Amino acid sequence: MAETTPSSSPQVNSYHCLCSVLILATVHDLQYLPNRTEPVRDDALILPPPIDVNNSDELSITSDRPAESVLLNTVLERKAVVIRREDGFEKRRLLRCGRCKLAFGYSLEGAHFANAEKPAEPVYLLPGGLVTTADMSNGVKPETPSWAQSA
Repeated sequence: MAETTPSSSPQVNSYHCLCSVLILATVHDLQYLPNRTEPVRDDALILPPPIDVNNSDELSITSDRPAESVLLNTVLERKAVVIRREDGFEKRRLLRCGRCKLAFGYSLEGAHFANAEKPAEPVYLLPGGLVTTADMSNGVKPETPSWAQSA
C-alpha cells in the first residue's frame, strides 16, 4: 500500500485572459479575495503582495518572502490613467494582456501609499477580466464585461 502524506505546498490556481492567454498563477482563489469598496466604484479584486510580474521589470515587487502570485504575459502601461473620485484622484497604471491588450487590472502609483518606504503594493483585478483554467478547459465561454466592450 502506498503511503500518502499531506502536501505542504499550496494549490496553485491559474487564470487566463478572455483571449485564452495564461495571465495569472496564484495560491489565492480569486472568488475569496476582498473587493475594493466605496468610494471606489470598480469593485476590483485586491490581489495581495508579494507578486512577481513577467514581461515588466517596472512593477516587479521585491520581497523577502517568495511570491504568492505571478503575472505572466502582462504589459504594464507606461502612462498612468487619472481617475476622479469623490475623495480626490487616483493614478492607475493599467495591466494589459500581452496578446490582445485587454486591460484586466491595474496598480496604483506609489504616492497613494502613506508609508515613506516603498511598500509591497497590491494589484487590483477588474471583475470579469479573467477566466479560470478549469472553466476554459470545460468550454465555458465567458461574457465580455461591459467595461471591456468597444464603443
